[in-house]
Amino acid sequence: MKDGESKNKAPLDMAFSEYRNQLSDAIQRSPDTQGEHLDGYYKILEYLASKGSMHHHYRHYVSRSRAESILEQSAIYLTDGSSWNDIFDYQHFNPAFSSYRHFGSCFSASTDESIAMWMLYGGPHRDGVMFDFTREILNKAINETPHYEGGYFDEGHFQKIRDIPRNLLELRLVDILYFRELNNGDDANISVRRIGDSKRVDITRQELESIPQLTKHVAWSYEKEVRLVARIKRSDYIYNSKITCIKIPLQLSQSFVETRVFDSPLYSGRSSYSDSCLHGTVKWNN
Repeated sequence: MKDGESKNKAPLDMAFSEYRNQLSDAIQRSPDTQGEHLDGYYKILEYLASKGSMHHHYRHYVSRSRAESILEQSAIYLTDGSSWNDIFDYQHFNPAFSSYRHFGSCFSASTDESIAMWMLYGGPHRDGVMFDFTREILNKAINETPHYEGGYFDEGHFQKIRDIPRNLLELRLVDILYFRELNNGDDANISVRRIGDSKRVDITRQELESIPQLTKHVAWSYEKEVRLVARIKRSDYIYNSKITCIKIPLQLSQSFVETRVFDSPLYSGRSSYSDSCLHGTVKWNN
């Protein structure tokens, strides 16, 4: 790459250029190459993590019962994605070819509340709750926790299987790439963009299929998603295959509860949470 070309490229474009070359060379040597082991993949991942860890808002829309559990347990749970509502997402979050097992929880980095998010994740019963987590709270959970609990849910209750030492997990806040297919069919041109980046990056279908854990279809871009993701080598995970979620402890002060936890705009019951800024301005049917 010439110096002039390098200066004109965005950081994500530069990371993909390196990844593209490495992936092509590796596949020529071995068709079964896994892109996640290439340096270029890590550069893409680290770029998305560098952006994902610096947002001012990590909005988490949940049901009221889930909110009460988060506050009671002072924790959130990263899941294997099998219950997510985006079919592409949950089918590709833990692909069979990956050497890792992934667990994640989703947030919106939007600076404003979203009606769509309220309706999808906190609105079916009109009593949902939104947590506006700070980066300090989430980064502290990532960097200052010596071990995490791995387990599964049984009839709504978390069942611990074992402690997972911090050094076995790669834990990051990662911005999601949204992809768009420019043509129909197998030869479609594909572009990806991170919310906040001014330029899209053109990639091949092969490249898209080699980074499935980092992407969602552009139809979901209104979520402005940033994801807290833990990945563990399958060689460490395989002996505990019943683990479908990981408990992430949080340090939540009373001040946080009073100022950064919000009721659904349609909630009319008694609550110690703050009113949504949309309270009294919207309505929707169950």
